[in-house]
Amino acid sequence: MGKRTKDKKNQESGPEATQVAPMAGWFNKQLTRRTVGKGLAWTAVLGAAGVSIYKVSSDDDSEISADSLELQKKEGWNVGSTDKLLVFNEGLSAIDSVQKTWSGLDPNYLISIYQPRSSALQPFFVPTLIQSLAQPSLNAQIRPINTALMNDCYQRTEGLRNLLSQTADAGQSLIVCDLPGPASVAVGAAMSDIAQVIPAFDNWPHPLGVVRSHETLGAMVYYAHEIEQKKSGLPDNAPMMILLDSNRLTPYTNQDNQFDNRYLAKLPTADQLKQRGIKQVLYLVKDQLQTEELDDLNEEFVDWQKNGLATRMLRLSDFKPFDEPVIASKGSSAGATGDSTQVHRHYYYGGSPYSHWWFYSHYYYSTPRQVVVVQGGRSVPLPRPSTAPSFSPPSYRPVTRPTIFSAARVGSSSGIGKTRPSGFGRTSVRVAQNGRVTGTRPGRSGSYGRSGGSWFSG
Repeated sequence: MGKRTKDKKNQESGPEATQVAPMAGWFNKQLTRRTVGKGLAWTAVLGAAGVSIYKVSSDDDSEISADSLELQKKEGWNVGSTDKLLVFNEGLSAIDSVQKTWSGLDPNYLISIYQPRSSALQPFFVPTLIQSLAQPSLNAQIRPINTALMNDCYQRTEGLRNLLSQTADAGQSLIVCDLPGPASVAVGAAMSDIAQVIPAFDNWPHPLGVVRSHETLGAMVYYAHEIEQKKSGLPDNAPMMILLDSNRLTPYTNQDNQFDNRYLAKLPTADQLKQRGIKQVLYLVKDQLQTEELDDLNEEFVDWQKNGLATRMLRLSDFKPFDEPVIASKGSSAGATGDSTQVHRHYYYGGSPYSHWWFYSHYYYSTPRQVVVVQGGRSVPLPRPSTAPSFSPPSYRPVTRPTIFSAARVGSSSGIGKTRPSGFGRTSVRVAQNGRVTGTRPGRSGSYGRSGGSWFSG
């Protein structure tokens, strides 16, 4: 038996425990010359299963469109590309952020690390990406990664962490971190000792995936032990932080070298947030190049604002480096000629210890009498500055705008998620007469170069 068969068996006993029959087996029972000949009647059967049949060719293969994630769960994470490997652009690391090595990636262990401690917050945790590690051939390819962007975002976030750890009402905030997946994980790691970090990555990697979620998974492995250590002392009134991958809506160019593993963010409703004492939402983005929320967030953000949840944008780039000289003694070792000056870098809101304080006024937190910063290598309390800062927060307020996403909710009780537009997160595959998936076509035009047959609508 090959790797793909082993992956499917593992999946059935893995964290999802879905016990779903493989898609090929389902087609093997259903797909016959007689039923295909019924045309539109057969299309209705497929439609009820969430599958659309596009063309029946002269060689009896059928081209169907299926939900990409469901296709991967039933046919294997690398469906149609079992001969291809994942490619990491940068940052592969032999050790993680606490200098440990990984001998194996247990998805259940990772889930235990990343799921919120509070049971009240667990409905907002999306374990989908971690669950993909139950596929052995994927698990074997995932490695910890640590990129320059991850390091930069981690260090800037320490400035935000410093401020939120000193205000009494930080727990009244939800922070929605919407950065590229690995950077978002780095932000969560930096905040994990003072915030309830909640990953919401809802897809699986694929060798041709338009969303490079395997790199997000690599970042989760890199910071896992650090987060496990930090969250053990998390206070009960810690703010919520939902981690999103801003690449989840990466443009899909309808080419044969892409697999459409895009997905929509899942967020709590206004009522769910208010029941948990949330009064303010901070939408954390990378820099000034982003001036509005991504399209799949628009309706939730507008609804939050209408329901009294102040929703504001915070740019991580507003936490700027400030280099402070520190005198370091060389001690009495042989050859020592005196003290030396070293430079320690810290990140402050506005780029200075004296502008750092103004974060509380810009984002409507209760203001402490003083803010403790690091100067000269020691902690120094600073009172409120006497002059106003020379910069302002982004001029942002969520407003309704047309997008391709529907407002229809998935699940009336949970209120999490929405329906997807036609063709979003779906992949065309070729199915043989015997029910075997013989190939994928990420692009939805053409028919694998075959001729003959007829088109069905579905």
